[in-house]
Amino acid sequence: MNAPKLSSNFPTNPDVIVIGAGAAGIAATKRLKKEGLSVIALEAAARVGGRAWTDHDALGTPVDMGCSWLSGLDRNSVGKIARKRGFSLVSHTHAQTDLFRDGARATAQDHEDYGRAAKAIAKAMNRAGRKGIDIPARDVTPEGLPWAGAVQAWLGPMDYGVEFDGISTLEDWNGRSDQPSAFVREGLGSVVAREAKGLPIRLNAAVTGIDWSGQSVSVETTEGTLRARACIVTVSAGVLAAGGVRFTPGLPADRMEAIDAVPMGLLMKVPLLFDGGRLGLGENNWVTYWIPDELPMRACYFIAWPCGADYLFGNIGGALGWELSREKPEAAVDFALEELVKLVGSDARKHFVKGVRTDWANDPLVRGAYSCVRPGHAGVRETLAAPLADRIFFAGEACATDYPALVNGAWDSGKRTARRVAKTLAGAGG
Repeated sequence: MNAPKLSSNFPTNPDVIVIGAGAAGIAATKRLKKEGLSVIALEAAARVGGRAWTDHDALGTPVDMGCSWLSGLDRNSVGKIARKRGFSLVSHTHAQTDLFRDGARATAQDHEDYGRAAKAIAKAMNRAGRKGIDIPARDVTPEGLPWAGAVQAWLGPMDYGVEFDGISTLEDWNGRSDQPSAFVREGLGSVVAREAKGLPIRLNAAVTGIDWSGQSVSVETTEGTLRARACIVTVSAGVLAAGGVRFTPGLPADRMEAIDAVPMGLLMKVPLLFDGGRLGLGENNWVTYWIPDELPMRACYFIAWPCGADYLFGNIGGALGWELSREKPEAAVDFALEELVKLVGSDARKHFVKGVRTDWANDPLVRGAYSCVRPGHAGVRETLAAPLADRIFFAGEACATDYPALVNGAWDSGKRTARRVAKTLAGAGG
């Protein structure tokens, strides 16, 4: 096939091709340009940002349909960019919790029991991780904690995107603190999209294959083939697992095993728009309720009125998220609204305007929300990130060791990988 028809500001045979223009791809492209290398980023979608996406149209206000939090804000590279660019950060570090049980406000004793359960479970997981024990978090959870279900729902389906027995104690221990944290009033996805301006990114350019059998790399797209000295692959672990990109020769066995060990979790977000009625819920508060300590967990927990907006952010993760992804969008919206009605009463229906859901599960360019290491495989992200023959490099949240599954982890991974590519090419006589 002939090379794709590119505008004059796109190199046709660059030093480096970046596959994907999400956070990792944008960071890599920016860094490669700074290193003085010619580069083009190929993005299959019609927009940049990947899972960092702020939708301004669905509810008439900025809504982050993908990543929403700046976590570990004091060490967060995307947070630094947001501040530098003048975005408005809204702290979520000491957010309060609106807690419910059996359709009523939780008692003081419930709050105490909930806090005790959270501390006990965290302590047990930390104890195992500190000792280097890599087993399912469920296996170390103390028994008899009355609010264990709610705590495990937040830690499992709502955080990791998997059931609680799918969390590796060692992977969790190796992760960095997510506090302090903040929202971006204009949308976290807006920050990432802003950084793509002026970069050589070609949209609607799906990559179908990568041939790394020679001394260079050939990248097949739906419009033709490009060649480069190296390639950075930033597609999700879900796309790699599904064979969304064909490699010639095929990926080595250890790489395929690593991909299998880092499956995609799922967090479905269900923003529900209201007419201004606050339903007795506090701005930026967590909204949590008691559920049985049973797997799979069935719940929709909320963030109330983020940044003062008129919507509740519903969160449905793990097995229930995958289940509802197989149904029409209305099913998820109905489930979220009915769960809310159980807490605050019929006023929720009276003030409800409309709702939407995210659909990362069915997006062929993602196939899930973010990666989660299987218990017993902690450390596998390093294998996933290792380069092949100094020509194929990998980056993204699944390759991040400090902040996996987070937008800043993806950004740092892309930037770090670009530096490695530049050094490798320089050493090869570039």
